[in-house]
Amino acid sequence: MPGPSRYKALWGYLFITPLFAAVALLLLYPMADTVITAFFNIRLVNIAQREFVGLENFRTLFSQKSPHFLNDIMRITMVFVFFSVILQVGMGLLLALFLQLQWLKGRILFRNLFLLPWVTAGVVCGFSWKFLFNSSMGVLNYLISLVGIAPQFWLSGPKLVIPSIIFANIWKGTTYSLLIQTAGLQSIPEDLYEVAIVDGASKLKSLRYITLPLLAPFIFINLLTETGDTFHVFDRIYAMTGGGPLHSTELLSIFMYKNAFTYGNIGLGASVAVFELLIGLVFALAYILAFRQQRV
Repeated sequence: MPGPSRYKALWGYLFITPLFAAVALLLLYPMADTVITAFFNIRLVNIAQREFVGLENFRTLFSQKSPHFLNDIMRITMVFVFFSVILQVGMGLLLALFLQLQWLKGRILFRNLFLLPWVTAGVVCGFSWKFLFNSSMGVLNYLISLVGIAPQFWLSGPKLVIPSIIFANIWKGTTYSLLIQTAGLQSIPEDLYEVAIVDGASKLKSLRYITLPLLAPFIFINLLTETGDTFHVFDRIYAMTGGGPLHSTELLSIFMYKNAFTYGNIGLGASVAVFELLIGLVFALAYILAFRQQRV
């Protein structure tokens, strides 16, 4: 007969069964259906009709010229992801270190204020920054006009539109990095810093040899999650630019949306989603391997 430990294990599996069922229903099934859809020709006007085309959608994806998938869409996406993630994680770490200073008054108040961008809906964030960056009546152009600088085309000029959406994305995502890094800093025992002070270590050496090594797991989690979130970001960027001007801010997620729902090619949109999934897995694997190498 099964022992008490076996019964406890069975009860444990029973309790987590609803969670696995929800994951399968809400995550695994849509993912599998998207992968299958990528091999069919499906049009939005007649979505019930499916024609198996094999790898034709992927060939169309890599062969189209305007916009070119690799030279335009992927290049824009990678630039956006790289600068967004590096600056979000870096600024989050600096803010966490600053708010950890013992002499700073109102640290809890500042942390709560910094939460506001994170809890703001993405679409609201996008339209707010669209108003701020408006070339004719935006607040930013008004402020720079006070010091004699001519109005700038923040979201309609090809030179400024990428930095503008990166800045808006950083404003939204830095708070998450702040939370992760703050949790990491508060997990470090104060005794280590006290011993370092007794041994004559400066604050810079304590940061280098105590804080940063012990923060490494938190930085890893932060990089992994920020990369995934930034790589799949859609709402705030679409609200700001819609992918324009002339595809100059058409990130991979926006490109997928337009193919599937604007142009009505569901199969091609699904192939973009599959490619996006594969890129996300590559990023996750690269981070995991790099983190393990560092731990060794």
